[in-house]
Amino acid sequence: MFCTMVGKLPPAVAQPPPEAGKCYYLQGDTPLEIVANEPTHADGLGSVHYFVEAVDQEGPQSATKLDDLEMQLNAADVLYREILGLTPPLLMPRYQHANFVMVMLRADQTRGGQAYDEVVRSPSVPDCHIRMALGGQVNAADNVTPAHELFHLYQNAHMMFKQGWVHEGLARWSESLLRGNAQEGESLPDDVEALEAVMQESYSAAPFWQRLFYLVDPLGDNAIPAMLLDKHYHDGSQVVAESEFYGSAFLPLLFSSLNEAGAALAQQEQWPVYEWAEAEQRSLRHNEVILSAVYHAVSTYRPIADQPDELRAFMQLIEPMTDR
Repeated sequence: MFCTMVGKLPPAVAQPPPEAGKCYYLQGDTPLEIVANEPTHADGLGSVHYFVEAVDQEGPQSATKLDDLEMQLNAADVLYREILGLTPPLLMPRYQHANFVMVMLRADQTRGGQAYDEVVRSPSVPDCHIRMALGGQVNAADNVTPAHELFHLYQNAHMMFKQGWVHEGLARWSESLLRGNAQEGESLPDDVEALEAVMQESYSAAPFWQRLFYLVDPLGDNAIPAMLLDKHYHDGSQVVAESEFYGSAFLPLLFSSLNEAGAALAQQEQWPVYEWAEAEQRSLRHNEVILSAVYHAVSTYRPIADQPDELRAFMQLIEPMTDR
C-alpha cells in the first residue's frame, strides 16, 4: 500500500460532511503480500509500501527498482499537489472512506499500469483503499507509467469523466512535468470536423491540452522545487527534468469545472454521484457537457477580452455546443 497519503488534513472551516463514495468488498481478489521496502528519502509524504501477488514469492522488483519507483511517485505527488495545486485523492469527497493508496506490482505483467477508481477492501487487504497496479518490471528510471497512473487517481478523485481524449490525453500531458518536454502544441481545432477528430482520440489528444494550456497561460511556470530537481535515480538520471510548462494555475479550475459538470449531469440523469455505469463514464455523448466545463473554466480564468485570437476563435467554435 502506498501510504504517503494516509494522513487526512482537517478542513480550514468546518462544513457539513460531503457525500462519500462506497467501499466495496472484493471477495475474489488476488492474494497479495506486502513488500518490505525501507524508504531512503522523505518528501513530506511518509513511507511507501507495495503489494505483490502472493504467487510471486521472490517479488518482481529489486530494492533499487523499488526505490526508484518510490522516488518517482513521491516526486509526481509533489508536482500534482504543490505545482498544479490539485487536492490529493484521499482528501476528496469521493474517497473519504479510503485510508491509503495501494501500489500493486503484478507478477503476470512486465510493463504498463492501470488505475482503479473505486474504494475497495479484500481478504488480503481488509482496510478500505484505492489502488493502482503496475507491471512488476516497470523501471521508473526510463518509464513514467507510475506517475501517469497516479495522475489518473487524481483525475478519478475530481471527476467521473473517462473519455479517452480527457482521461488519457490529460494524463499523457502530465508526463511532461517529469520528462521536461512541455511544448506549445499545434493549433487548436478551427472547425467542427477537427474538434470531433480530437474528441475521438485518446493519448494522442495530449497536444490539444498542451496548446489550450499554452494559450490560456502563455507565461509558463518553471517553479519546480529545487529538492525535486536535485533527485536522481540510481542510474544518475533526473527524476524531474528542469523545464517550463503551461497551465499549472489553470488546471485546478478545469478540474473543478469538470467535477461540477459531472455532479450536475448525475443529478439530471438521477444517477448516484459516484456510481455511474462504466459505459456512461466513457460515453462520448457527454462530450458537450465536457466542452461546457472547458468553456466555463477558460472564460473564468481568462475573460474573452484578454484571450488571444486563436483561443477566442476556439471558444466561439465550442460555444454553440455548450449548455451555458
